[in-house]
Amino acid sequence: ANLAKIRKYNFEGLNYSIQGSTPWVSNFSTNSLGILNLNSFAPTMITNSGQRFGAGWSFFPTMSLPYLTFGVLAQSEFSGRYNGNNTLTYRVVSQLIPSVGVGFRLFDGVLRVGYSLQFVNEAVGNPTVSTQSALNYGNGLSQGSALSHNFGLSLVIPSALLPTFSVIARNAFNANYGSFSLFQFTQSSTGVPATESMTLDGALAFNLRMTSGVTTHWSIAYRDIQDLSNCPGLMAHLGAGVELAFLDSFFMRLGIRTGYPSAGLGIKKPGTEISLAWYTEEVGTHYLDQGDSKFIFQYQTALY
Repeated sequence: ANLAKIRKYNFEGLNYSIQGSTPWVSNFSTNSLGILNLNSFAPTMITNSGQRFGAGWSFFPTMSLPYLTFGVLAQSEFSGRYNGNNTLTYRVVSQLIPSVGVGFRLFDGVLRVGYSLQFVNEAVGNPTVSTQSALNYGNGLSQGSALSHNFGLSLVIPSALLPTFSVIARNAFNANYGSFSLFQFTQSSTGVPATESMTLDGALAFNLRMTSGVTTHWSIAYRDIQDLSNCPGLMAHLGAGVELAFLDSFFMRLGIRTGYPSAGLGIKKPGTEISLAWYTEEVGTHYLDQGDSKFIFQYQTALY
């Protein structure tokens, strides 16, 4: 729905991020880039039994016209840990996603509606293998593609705080994967990724100016309203955060999502943003089971 705010041509040719898990960053050394090869990095994981080492990257160039945006997201994340019983568990998510989105303003922007179509090509897996076997991130992955339809609606109350209520439908009509893929992430697919059911999210955001030059942006969201993830309790679905912006140039962020804290800071200039953030993602089978803490560096620049 925020695409409805776009009023001019915009091209972000450099929009990328690099991330690494906390153990990988804290133990960074000359051989840390070996994590790109599971077989060569396995000895490091074995030496640090129980710790999850991971890294990833993403690249997302976009072109925007008034109310219309095109983009292609390419990203890959991989991590692994030694379980202490001659087995190693690794997790891989690789995606190539061409997308198009449209947004419209109604009633002078009080109501915004939007839609995006994403052609999701991905390979994903979380296998556990013997350390004596052939260790390769490309083994044990499901691969395929699906069309993902996403709808958003935002209602802005025209008052001092500009409270904004939003509802988002992700994977409307469900995202059903087939075996075709624009890019072959693995040559030994174990099948297609599981169907992603439609989920609904709700959110509230508002702005509060504290002093001259300092503005705060607050948000709270409730994800997966239907509880398709079968996660009990409020905190499993709740996300909340605040951003402090100084002179619209420097910002700090604090938040919590699914029970895990997050923080970040960055610098904004016309057409450019550089940020560093720390957050935790749940990679286990249930709430607060296996938190994977990560640092992420992001750089965005608009050429026009």
